[in-house]
Amino acid sequence: MLPTLDDFGVPTPVYIRKLDSRTHWNPEGCINQQERVQRIAERIFKHSVNSLWLINSNQDFYGMVASLSAKRNPRQQDIDFIWITEEELNEVGINFKQVVEGDCLHAQSLHYNADIDQEQAKKLCEILTSKGRETKRCKRKQTEEIIKYLENSGCKALVANYLRCKCVAQKD
Repeated sequence: MLPTLDDFGVPTPVYIRKLDSRTHWNPEGCINQQERVQRIAERIFKHSVNSLWLINSNQDFYGMVASLSAKRNPRQQDIDFIWITEEELNEVGINFKQVVEGDCLHAQSLHYNADIDQEQAKKLCEILTSKGRETKRCKRKQTEEIIKYLENSGCKALVANYLRCKCVAQKD
């Protein structure tokens, strides 16, 4: 059964930031909240330009998973992420712009580059942690279900012959 955003407790619309590891959100050995926020910001927003995916529907989420999984080997891996609202990004003055990325035709237009300096990253992480925001994990088995679903739709990110790709037309 395909996972839904509700299964992950993710509202919409949101921006999703993929994490390299859930431990980046919960660093060990932090003395206090300030140190935790500092470490999170350094690990999750380590570059000045960071990828975000605008998610309004389950289909958007599936397309993001396809785009992130397309070049992985094996494709079926855990995908850890944190969700952020546009209001939270705006609150700390983060500028972001749409940049086409990924192989899934549906998800290409959902990708954004966000310019985030370390001060903004710390402020954003402070907001998110103060709200009790936790990481989410699309488990390997869930990723596999999404990939199978999109392969059957002929998703360009997952199938060599994408002439029958239905991703762009898919709606929740």
